Amino acid sequence: MKVCIIAVGSELLLGQIANTNAQYISRVLNEAGHHVLEHIVVGDNPERLARVTKRALAQYDAIIFTGGLGPTKDDLTKQTVAEVMGKELVMDQSALDYIESYFVAQDRVMTPNNKQQALVIEGSQVLANRVGMAPGMYVVYEDTHVVMIPGPPSEMRPMVDNELMPHFAQSNQTIFSEVLRFCGIGESQVETELLDLIDAQTNPTIAPLAGKHEVTIRLTASGKDTEACKALIEPIKAQILERVGDYYYGSDDLTPEQAVMNRQSASVAVYDAVTDGLLHARLKQADTCHLLKGYMLHHDSFLQSDVTIEENLRIAAMFVQSLYETQQAVSLLAVGQTVYVGFLDGSQFDVKSFKMATQRNLMRDRSQNYVLIEWLNWLK
Repeated sequence: MKVCIIAVGSELLLGQIANTNAQYISRVLNEAGHHVLEHIVVGDNPERLARVTKRALAQYDAIIFTGGLGPTKDDLTKQTVAEVMGKELVMDQSALDYIESYFVAQDRVMTPNNKQQALVIEGSQVLANRVGMAPGMYVVYEDTHVVMIPGPPSEMRPMVDNELMPHFAQSNQTIFSEVLRFCGIGESQVETELLDLIDAQTNPTIAPLAGKHEVTIRLTASGKDTEACKALIEPIKAQILERVGDYYYGSDDLTPEQAVMNRQSASVAVYDAVTDGLLHARLKQADTCHLLKGYMLHHDSFLQSDVTIEENLRIAAMFVQSLYETQQAVSLLAVGQTVYVGFLDGSQFDVKSFKMATQRNLMRDRSQNYVLIEWLNWLK
């Protein structure tokens, strides 16, 4: 089905909270083979809500509303939707009994406005709220599936999983995505390298996206099940990695530092004249095997004018290797716009380099992922 999610609440438009409900519902529906085509956020205004509801009813197979089902005056979702559909609100006795029992159990007096939460659209199937008080609703209106669920995530998620998804589980298609992660390469270069694949995409689709000092490529396939989707993704993934695999560090939620430490098998120390210790801090978070023994910030004594930058790197690496008694060492130095990275393993010493903007923050921050991808490739 083609689905629209409408989140209701002025607090979303004011930036007071994030619309995590739409994110969660989109993921669940896509995994079930449905296509979420639009997210809409509208404030607590019945005229605007009515307008977007009428448009969505004309365009989509299903509409899912979140929020606006509570007891206060600005909770107007079901009232507005009912009016658009020409239906009445009726009291659901089971929901009312549940709400009243809640207040009895809490030894609190129930104010009259709480009864509003037990009103449901006539002809709808009530979706039980086993965490909060306001029930959800599911109704088919002129071939459009209309769903209303509470806004609080603690109520929304169990209702979606346990009450809503049985109505949406009839699809014979599954949608599955794998996110390929790259660093040390820009989005424009990735797109240039993969332009013919992007132009020819069908199933799976290919979507490059620039992140903070990295690039991701989302491969999304549809098939009868997850395994079928993975089979469709695999050959396209192989073609992509054949072209830009030197910058690939992993998929989905993996971070560059996790990729490095997952492959690191020897004790190591870092000499850092570029990132002010930020590289070490990231690696330490991912160092589950305690192989990263320490680091040292730059001191001018390690820059000798009468030797090459490569020799300076080797001296710095040997120093931290000896200081922390490690098997390997990595040293970072910058000269002008060039960052140099030295990798020491016993008597073997390798040097990599890359260009970087000389502004201090860019050099310090952007260099980290470039260093990590060089480190990962050295380990490979």
